[in-house]
Amino acid sequence: MKSAARDIVSRVISNERIADRIHDIRFALHSAAEPPLPGQFAHVSVPGVFLRRPISIAGFDPASRIARLIVRVAGRGTDILSHMKTGDETRMTMPLGNPYPIRELTGGEIPDIWLVGGGIGAAPLLYAADYISRLAGGRAGIKTFLGFRDAAAAFGASEFEAYGETSLDIGGFVTDALTESLGKKIPDAILACGPAPMLSSLQKICARSGVRAYASLEERMGCGVGACLVCNCGISKDAGDEVSYKRVCRDGPVFPLPEVVFK
Repeated sequence: MKSAARDIVSRVISNERIADRIHDIRFALHSAAEPPLPGQFAHVSVPGVFLRRPISIAGFDPASRIARLIVRVAGRGTDILSHMKTGDETRMTMPLGNPYPIRELTGGEIPDIWLVGGGIGAAPLLYAADYISRLAGGRAGIKTFLGFRDAAAAFGASEFEAYGETSLDIGGFVTDALTESLGKKIPDAILACGPAPMLSSLQKICARSGVRAYASLEERMGCGVGACLVCNCGISKDAGDEVSYKRVCRDGPVFPLPEVVFK
């Protein structure tokens, strides 16, 4: 279920470089906002730049109302964000998009959910791991598979290890370790985020294994609220030939992985 988004003022309380071109930025939210759910994102205003930047929510503390965004520097806007200092303020609209269906998957029981992240796609899965663990009282069967292009770009492995067994692949294919593990056990579901080639490969693996999977798609966005149609993606339900086009920002970013049409 999607939370109601609000445009809010936020203040930087910390900004740490955690990997090559990767910054972990914590924001204190000044005004009341709906608590985000794993898989949702914030549309962040960048000083001096017209369009906001969509950033996955990597964590949220409801007690302190601190939101965690992990930013990869990929252009002028994200470079400006990466240089924000403690005390700097900006505006962000959050929470946006549809989250991972974690409560539906757990059903009040101890869940066995695996996480598959590639590159910056590991960021929203950090929040998913924390959320699942809290729902299950720390007893969730979380297993994580991470892949990065090189060691300099890797982040988050030690955090994921606090929630369960974690596999880290550098420069290879994160799906190799996953395939081996699926030969021994099938989880209740897989939650994923990463580049399209990784998700396309994962889609085939999950189809062969019969495991449910949900993916957060990485797409360029303009407005972030579904008006500009920049972030359309193909969706095909029930394995049919008919393809409809959905907006990743408004209808996603999380979709059932079998429904996504990869080019």
